[in-house]
Amino acid sequence: MHATSTQQVEALARGELPPLEQVRDDVWCLAQPMPGGHLAYSLTYLLRGADAGVHVVDPGWDSDANWDRLTAALAAVAPDGAVTGITGTHLHPDHVGMAARLRRASGAPLAMHGVERAALERHHTRLLDPDEVTARLDGWDVPRERRDELARFVDRSPAGLGPAVDRTLTDGDVLPVPGFRTVVMGTPGHTGGHICLRDDDRGLLYTGDHVLPTVFAGVGLGGATPSNPVADYVASIDSVRRYGHYEALPGHGHRFTGLGERAEESADHQLKRAREVEVVLETLGEPTVWDLASRLTWTAGWEGLQGFQLLSALSQTEMHRDFVRAGTRPAP
Repeated sequence: MHATSTQQVEALARGELPPLEQVRDDVWCLAQPMPGGHLAYSLTYLLRGADAGVHVVDPGWDSDANWDRLTAALAAVAPDGAVTGITGTHLHPDHVGMAARLRRASGAPLAMHGVERAALERHHTRLLDPDEVTARLDGWDVPRERRDELARFVDRSPAGLGPAVDRTLTDGDVLPVPGFRTVVMGTPGHTGGHICLRDDDRGLLYTGDHVLPTVFAGVGLGGATPSNPVADYVASIDSVRRYGHYEALPGHGHRFTGLGERAEESADHQLKRAREVEVVLETLGEPTVWDLASRLTWTAGWEGLQGFQLLSALSQTEMHRDFVRAGTRPAP
């Protein structure tokens, strides 16, 4: 893997925000700050069409400061143009939190995968009712003294993620941007309706949070799905690997080449965790999710996991357990 943006890499090293950067003649990248501390910013992409209009991919976290940054960037890349379209790679607020505001201000339609649209509609009020929260924590065998800590995250609403989606996307669709042929690739796993965007003419692949240069994406972070998110993720990596020679434009971090290699590493990261789960299951038989998770390797250490990080660890453990139990054997 090789970074293709010196500005983005140097800004990361300094703990600063990268400046607006031109990627190709009609493509720009804008860093948008986000809260939380784990990742400092998400990356928004501006595609200037042959009609001088701008199509915005993942406008970023909704804040007044980010709104000012976005409008300034739009004025810089297309002084006489208007926003003609908005596409979200997935439903997380660091990617589409500002989509509703941009849609209202510009009149541009918002497009997302149909699975994400359904999830947004389903989660408009809250994710789970109190009985469902209790049942999930009971099923995981979470100790009583840790339940209040987790319940507020299980039952939280995805605040700000209720924008109307005007167009639903599916694999193989082409974004309506004059002068571009940007193809939608369905890449579920991180969320059920995550998409990547492929520009064959320019050799670019917008990876959203599917493949990232500095961290590995979590899976199953978009609500319940009928299929296993680990299996979905590993399978959808194959579609990205075929375009491994393209330059990757990710949702966080920096632009890079070596996409095929990084995609392989990302899939192996999930399979490594599955192999670890498989070993524990062979030893203990039927451990609870809590017991199983406590025996796995975590970057912060098991004792260091709290709040949302602990909830995510338990959820990921359950998904990997189900992946192994389904008989999809992790590669040796």
